[in-house]
Amino acid sequence: MSAGFIFPAFVSEYKHDEPEILRQFSDDFERLFKEASLITGSNLTAFHPVKNDFRNHELESQFISYIFSCAVSDILKKNKIKPDYLAGYSMGLYAAMYCGESVSFGDGLRLIKCAFELIRGAGLNADTGMGSIVGLERNDIEKLITGKPDVTIANTNGTYSFLISGIKTDISDMLESARLEGALHVSLMNVSCPYHSAWLNEASDKFRNIIEKDIVINDSLCRIVSGLDQRIFSGREEIIGELAANLNHPINWMKTMEKMISLNVNRFIECGAGTSLHKIGKFIEGDFRIIVVSELLKEFEV
Repeated sequence: MSAGFIFPAFVSEYKHDEPEILRQFSDDFERLFKEASLITGSNLTAFHPVKNDFRNHELESQFISYIFSCAVSDILKKNKIKPDYLAGYSMGLYAAMYCGESVSFGDGLRLIKCAFELIRGAGLNADTGMGSIVGLERNDIEKLITGKPDVTIANTNGTYSFLISGIKTDISDMLESARLEGALHVSLMNVSCPYHSAWLNEASDKFRNIIEKDIVINDSLCRIVSGLDQRIFSGREEIIGELAANLNHPINWMKTMEKMISLNVNRFIECGAGTSLHKIGKFIEGDFRIIVVSELLKEFEV
């Protein structure tokens, strides 16, 4: 059987004990926060899972999530726990690239900042965002989208779990319609960018050009499963293409997990804070287990 390292995007909820758990493993956790603060110019060392979690600061929240993911993957590798496959959920792709040693820690931060600034500077001329719908099938979502050309399905988390991107007012209308249709849960996400949609086509093109000119990208030391089309790759050119397309193409996390399960992956480690991928995994069929940070001590006794 094989192991897969999976990397979350934005941490929506901290368990509050993650920093202390990681500090028990290594001093690198604090070092990464200090290094990231110097590189980004943001005082990320002020992070605290209760007092100051940065979740209302979109870019800083992405930095924090990336730092956690890098710290966890470093600890695992130092303890000789190696992945057979890597997969990044949305912006978790940057940490997956770091884990595979195709980008440095600093360049991963620079990629995050560059993508964010390109998206913010894309001149969308609209109030955009994302929403979550749980409890309806894809056909139901597609019917709700009819007549709303500026909204798209951005992510398929499961048979009954989807994220949508587009104009915020349209998303709000869709969420209310979904609730009336019987959705179990709907929510407007705390992001202002329409990730994984054609709104970001221009930003994606510019991002690719910047990556090719300014960022050192190496082949990955570990096989990567694409969140976009589930192909397996590790070469530099495909990595660049995946990074760029990750902005403006929808992802299908359900199929990505199913692909790894079909490759005999039965143990996944969620490399990051929180339990978002563990929760999503409950709605994906297969004989597998997702291990989260809070379980690392008893799981590996390191």
